[in-house]
Amino acid sequence: MDPISIEKIRAMSKCSNCKRQHQMILPALAFSMVATFVLLLLVTSPVWVPRLCSLMAFFFLTTLPDLAMAFLLSPKCLFVVGNLIVAFLVGESRLAPRGEPASSSVNEIHDEHVKRNAAISAKAVTAVVAIDQNAHVGELGEEEEEEEEEEEEEEGEEEELHQRVEDFIARVKKQRRMEDKSMFDTDR
Repeated sequence: MDPISIEKIRAMSKCSNCKRQHQMILPALAFSMVATFVLLLLVTSPVWVPRLCSLMAFFFLTTLPDLAMAFLLSPKCLFVVGNLIVAFLVGESRLAPRGEPASSSVNEIHDEHVKRNAAISAKAVTAVVAIDQNAHVGELGEEEEEEEEEEEEEEGEEEELHQRVEDFIARVKKQRRMEDKSMFDTDR
């Protein structure tokens, strides 16, 4: 190697060593500055901490609630909140079932009641026709016993129907209570 190349290599190595030292100085300097600032804050804390605490208390306990109440009670905010409530209720009503389960059970109970009444009236008509056709007293006594048994069965059926209606009403009331409860539970 010639002496010029050697000089160039030495100069380049010195320059790279200087760059490395400069790169290491910047993080050390930044760390030193941050540490000095924190130490300065700790030393001067008796001066500024009480003032900062009083300003924060004033802001959070006086200014912020006043601003919030002024905003929340403004007509624009009340309008927006009212519209949000209406939109929520409309959305919930569309998501809810169309009332088919409840109305189908009501329709079942109504249809069963109509069938029983039709059967009772048909039995009464056939009993009257049978009484007219039979002139014997003995046969009338047997038919009366049959009619009494049928009436007892009908009363049992009516009691069963009444019990089913009461159960249905209890289920509807329970569902409404659960809906009311779930409406108040969403506030948590």
